[in-house]
Amino acid sequence: METEYQGRGMITDQSELEGSCYIEILPGTYQGKCWNEGSVFFTEETFAYIETSIEREVPAYDHYGFNVISKQEWARILKRLDVLAALLRERPSMEAIKQHVDFFYGDGEEEFRQSYDEHIAWLADLVHGFRTWLWEQLEMHEYISVLGI
Repeated sequence: METEYQGRGMITDQSELEGSCYIEILPGTYQGKCWNEGSVFFTEETFAYIETSIEREVPAYDHYGFNVISKQEWARILKRLDVLAALLRERPSMEAIKQHVDFFYGDGEEEFRQSYDEHIAWLADLVHGFRTWLWEQLEMHEYISVLGI
């Protein structure tokens, strides 16, 4: 069942997960356990579209580690995501998108180009859903953790 903040690509129901290659976003601090109730999950490839905004605001961020990120850091990340969301509404060039998104995987950039309109809509939905979820969580938590692969 989709929630108001579930963007296409953000998984809120653990029963939808297959295997273990996911990035977990945990409300609160990491307590030595993964696959937590209340977390949201992204495939590694999907999370790559958001990860650049985190990496630029949290220098110690580790894709493979357990990252406890403060409310103040998330506020800066959210500003970056706001800029990306505004940019996506303008049908930007690929060069403009690449200033905010790194295409880490294979021919991701080429696939994005080939289905530009669909990918812009998908990415805008993903960013919107994640931003909405983050704001909701930050009302209740001082930290939100990113549990890497």
